[in-house]
Amino acid sequence: MSTRVILARCVAMELMMKYALVDGIRQEASPGLRGDCPGCGSPMIPKCGTKKLHHWAHKGRLECDHWWEPETEWHRGWKNHFPKDWQEVRHLAESGEVHIADVKTPSGAVLEFQYSALHPEERAAREAFYGPRMAWIASGTRLKRDAEAFRRAVFSADPDLLTRLRAWRMPDAKAPAIVQRWAGSRSTVFLDFGEIDFSALQLATTSGLLWLLSFRPGTVSFMPVLKDGVIGHYLAGKQLLGFESHSAENLRRLSALEAQLGRRRYSRRPRF
Repeated sequence: MSTRVILARCVAMELMMKYALVDGIRQEASPGLRGDCPGCGSPMIPKCGTKKLHHWAHKGRLECDHWWEPETEWHRGWKNHFPKDWQEVRHLAESGEVHIADVKTPSGAVLEFQYSALHPEERAAREAFYGPRMAWIASGTRLKRDAEAFRRAVFSADPDLLTRLRAWRMPDAKAPAIVQRWAGSRSTVFLDFGEIDFSALQLATTSGLLWLLSFRPGTVSFMPVLKDGVIGHYLAGKQLLGFESHSAENLRRLSALEAQLGRRRYSRRPRF
């Protein structure tokens, strides 16, 4: 798809971007600069007021990527965990269609940070465009009811003994709305609830958590993983860091119980 066709799809709303090309070099918005969009090549101007994050916007309020959403501090915070050359990367499909990935690693993995509501058709289109190595990191803080509903769901769910790390499961029909909204996804989905309190689950830590969703026929499981572990996984290919599985804990408790019963039987043996 040519740049002319891309521009023909532009709509009248501001596209907020962290980077533009200034004399061919990626730069953040700063007063007085003029840049070009890395996606469509059209002129961009810096917006450096006091009410919004400093950003670039298309001149004339054009948007060359209709999948882009207004950037929040939450988006910017996530992007800043990764090298700037990995942020806002132009992705060209074999069909010629162009979109800008929030983060794209040198190995080809794509991270999309989703804060606003997402229509299922757009979600499916984005997953098909970026392919199987795409992952979503979705905010669970946009609606207060989402975070509280998820917390109640986890507290009432059953332990999932089929996962290699600790997780909880429940029928997908009873899952909270924020989980059901991602039920049709074919990509990896992490939910970010910020610093909501999950201390009642007695995990090794109660802060810096993400929740990995896993859908199986009729059920969904929620696996807590460390945010730093997810970042490390995409930065350097490190293994995701979670918590000891319920099955491993149950086995350890059973072994401890058997050892205790064995000591009791030995202490009751008659002595001569």
